[in-house]
Amino acid sequence: MENWSQQRIAESLKSKKVITENQLQDVLRIQRETGKKITTIIMEKGLTTEIKINVNLAQLGVNDLESYILDMELLEKFKEDQVVKHQVIPLFAIGNKIYVSIADPKNIEAQQMIVFSSGYNQIRNIEASPEDVRNLINKYFSRRGAIKKAILEMGPAGTKHDSLTDDRRFTTQAVSQSDAPIIQLVDDYLTRALERNASDLHFEPQEDGLRVRMRIDGHLQTIETVPTSLVGSITSRLKIMSQMKIDLRMVPQDGRFSRMINDQEIDFRSSSFPGIFGESIVIRLLKRRFLIPLEQLGLSSEMLLRFKKAIRSDRGILLVTGPTGCGKTTTLVTIVNEIKDPSKKIVTLENPVEYQIDGTVQGQIHPQAGFSWAKGLRSILRHDPNIIMVAEIRDQETASIATEAGLTGHFVISTLHTNNAPGAIIRLLEMGVEPYLIASSLIGVLAQRLVREICSNCKIAYTPNQAMLQSIGIKEAPASLQLYKGTGCRECNHTGYRGRTGIFELMLVTDVMRQLILRKSGTAEIEIEARKTGMQTLRQDGIRKALQGITTIEEILTATQEHSIA
Repeated sequence: MENWSQQRIAESLKSKKVITENQLQDVLRIQRETGKKITTIIMEKGLTTEIKINVNLAQLGVNDLESYILDMELLEKFKEDQVVKHQVIPLFAIGNKIYVSIADPKNIEAQQMIVFSSGYNQIRNIEASPEDVRNLINKYFSRRGAIKKAILEMGPAGTKHDSLTDDRRFTTQAVSQSDAPIIQLVDDYLTRALERNASDLHFEPQEDGLRVRMRIDGHLQTIETVPTSLVGSITSRLKIMSQMKIDLRMVPQDGRFSRMINDQEIDFRSSSFPGIFGESIVIRLLKRRFLIPLEQLGLSSEMLLRFKKAIRSDRGILLVTGPTGCGKTTTLVTIVNEIKDPSKKIVTLENPVEYQIDGTVQGQIHPQAGFSWAKGLRSILRHDPNIIMVAEIRDQETASIATEAGLTGHFVISTLHTNNAPGAIIRLLEMGVEPYLIASSLIGVLAQRLVREICSNCKIAYTPNQAMLQSIGIKEAPASLQLYKGTGCRECNHTGYRGRTGIFELMLVTDVMRQLILRKSGTAEIEIEARKTGMQTLRQDGIRKALQGITTIEEILTATQEHSIA
């Protein structure tokens, strides 16, 4: 049986036009640095779909089973005992064909079981070694049985357990065999969250049990509700992992931990909140993310040219604004990666460091140790930097230091929480920053939101009705105008959306605008001037992307609020 190296898989996918030559070199570089599977890297970077990868791997005869993107819904159709008995691992299905790997391809019973369990009548076998089949079965099916084992070990649903006893049990150095299912269950949730590209996990005690949810593409999806008998044990396990005080239940706590999952080191940040049915815990996944080119953020070609000019400034302050979770940090580090230069000193201040940027000095605040945003920024200035990235401006002291740094020969980039670009000026004024500091140092503001992209696998065109067109300000439209939506499929978890992109509003500060700032003018006046000089609003940029078939009108209406100006 011929072995397939990761480089050969990558080159073969390039020959099949699944990836380009530039993408090939990029994924090979990442594979060498991280050791991840080539197909995992391709999926993380959003270069193609699961189906295209799987079909092409099968056509090529790739026998590295770990390189296939397994269909989790398909796996759910098979019973663990049957899979183990016949040594069969289902991989994926398309049309009326199911692709599997069978340790013994001549096993008639195994083939009959596949047809009966899956409902597919055509079987395609991917040749692999019996050991590889066994390893993949153990990886996926042993995880799926974790909750069943945990329920059996912990007692019938509804049983009330002493949470203090649960806490003590998990703090002992040697965990007993009866606790292993709970540990396995929690690990399973973390692994599933990573595999589904979730941003966070929510464990929410309810009257009837523990609701477990994931946030995927900005929207929460319920995984399952765990019986009440397991609530105390799962909560205790999560708190121990996060190094929280387990006997402190009536006040919120924060924690963090790291785990190796699927050959990746993932950082997790956790937070507990006391609710009426127990402690709610949210775990955020801080993946070691890949830096993306500025061109892939989603800026229009015209906006991109103007923005590239702004970020090449030698001095001043540039702000990125928007609500929590709209991708501001990604934009900041993308800017730094774009403008970094061996001849320049670049220092960042973050909480936490989510991306690692070569050629820079990255620092992380520690409030408990007295290392605050303001203190860190003052220290950075003593290191004679050319470029400073402050991940967030929260208070007057940090805002004043940052704007003053922009006046004294430094280029500063940071973020603010405002609804739109003109609102950043008003926010700085409300924070107590002097108008002359803002007018003299502010270069521009980029406001942004994240919207879901239409799933390319189930995307269809349709003719919008007049009411929908009027809702986005289009009074007259040609009869041939079409919009797009997703009908829902396995690849997008039947949501019609897969992945996210940005919509933007770029305001560059002009001389007229500086006079408005000095006069402490309101948002409306500043926005009128910004539109005169070419600023498109968030909604206008979103509508453009909807007309291009990137996202839907419903997403844009949800993500934006139009500020009407007379």
